Amino acid sequence: MKLLQPTIIILLISLCFVSCEGPKYFSVTVVDKTTQQPIDSVHVLVKVKAGKEEKSGYNLQGFTDTVGMFKREEMIGYGLSLSRWDFYMEYNKKGYVHKTELNHVEGKVELEPLAPKQ
Repeated sequence: MKLLQPTIIILLISLCFVSCEGPKYFSVTVVDKTTQQPIDSVHVLVKVKAGKEEKSGYNLQGFTDTVGMFKREEMIGYGLSLSRWDFYMEYNKKGYVHKTELNHVEGKVELEPLAPKQ
């Protein structure tokens, strides 16, 4: 019995370190900076990095819907990584300036319209 108690404690502590995967939520609404109207069909690319190393297995992409919303939930396995995890959100749509934001995974994103050619 004396040996069983420390073994159980070590096992529980080990499980806490091994099971470090959890959900990451991405919920942004993309709007026109000038009109504040939602923009549909904006290509959104999420690049995930741990320190300087890109974790391409976690990268994801998609398009905004008719109300400018891009919403995803992904399971991210942080594991025993001691590095800081960053999420680079890239937005691209014809007629707008390409935009990249760091760790802005929720809320409103404003895209600036391209200046008309003269």
